[in-house]
Amino acid sequence: MTEYQITYWREFPSMVVAREGRRNRHKVQLPARFQVAIDEAAMRAGATGTDEYLDGWLRTDWQEKAGNPEEVAQAVAAQLEADYTPQRIRKLLSSITPDSSSGGWLTPRHHPVIERLGRHDGPLLGDGAMATMLQEVGLTGGAAPELWNVENPDAVEAVYRGYVEAGSHIITTNTFGGTTARLKMHDLEDRLADLNAAGVQLARKVADEAGDVLVGASVGPTGELLDPLGVMTMDEAAVLFAEQVVVMAEAGADFILTETMSDLQEVEAAVRAVDQATDLPVVSMLTFDTNLHTMMGVSPKQAVETLASWGVQVVGANCGNGPDEIQTVMSEMVAHRPPGIVLYAQSNAGLPVLQGDDVIYDGTPEVMADYARQMKALGVDVIAGCCGTTPTHLRAMREALG
Repeated sequence: MTEYQITYWREFPSMVVAREGRRNRHKVQLPARFQVAIDEAAMRAGATGTDEYLDGWLRTDWQEKAGNPEEVAQAVAAQLEADYTPQRIRKLLSSITPDSSSGGWLTPRHHPVIERLGRHDGPLLGDGAMATMLQEVGLTGGAAPELWNVENPDAVEAVYRGYVEAGSHIITTNTFGGTTARLKMHDLEDRLADLNAAGVQLARKVADEAGDVLVGASVGPTGELLDPLGVMTMDEAAVLFAEQVVVMAEAGADFILTETMSDLQEVEAAVRAVDQATDLPVVSMLTFDTNLHTMMGVSPKQAVETLASWGVQVVGANCGNGPDEIQTVMSEMVAHRPPGIVLYAQSNAGLPVLQGDDVIYDGTPEVMADYARQMKALGVDVIAGCCGTTPTHLRAMREALG
């Protein structure tokens, strides 16, 4: 296999290098319009001739592709030329000002996963619920789903596999409650490493067997209120998140997915942990379940603008009160998303209702298919399901997306 690497100046590609061994290398410089765009971007950002210009040059990780180095370099360069149309470059340039071009405090990374999530040939399909699926096969209410990564791995793997077979492009790991704070509620705080690693490794196995499937390592809230409403500081929360994400990065996750959060302080703690403890990209989703705001009063507009200002490249909403609410939330995010931001929607399958002794979600596959069509029409980049969503729902969503 040949390895290839892309050189960027910030978000603008410049060159492709492909190699096979130490000596067999081939380089393709992209057409002159790309360097012209880079020069204009640097001028707009006030970076020409400065250290900021030098710092703006980035290289992706080496990726593998079949073919000899010349073929691979030419193919990747051709794809970049097709993806970065003159219209797209003009849009990127229009967003650059001396004040907005720094990309926030996150370490700037041009990761292939971000390119994949923001693909331009149609939205990606995420997966569905984990806990409610495991409850169908014996997980009791109040128990830690993460323990099943080790004690009942076949059940967890079956959920992953069911979503991939239904058409999912992304597996979300069974690690939502994997911080020390959450595991401590089940006297499992000493199991953080093996439970989180196992959850990712099971997903990695299924993804690799399927091919072309990403593994998103799930990180949920700590369960604690942060200062001033609670006693936990943002630094303490960041330490908890870092403990978890380091394990998941080493186990083979493609990206970290922080989800179901309501406090921007906690989101920031999680994002900082990912940035400082790993080289992985981060996807951040909040839950807007209180009058179209999070429990802490954050609006969709505030969320997407704030996270983008930090440098988060993929932002979204998950859980909440069903597809109708998610549609309203995502409409607001679409209206206010800064250029280049990838949007990720993950709705519950309707609302929970009591049926005998069981709690079920009332969203049918047809309801979720309609939700998928609505998200696609809005221009959402990744469409997924949350609580109550099953492979049956995902199949209907896949068919709806075409």
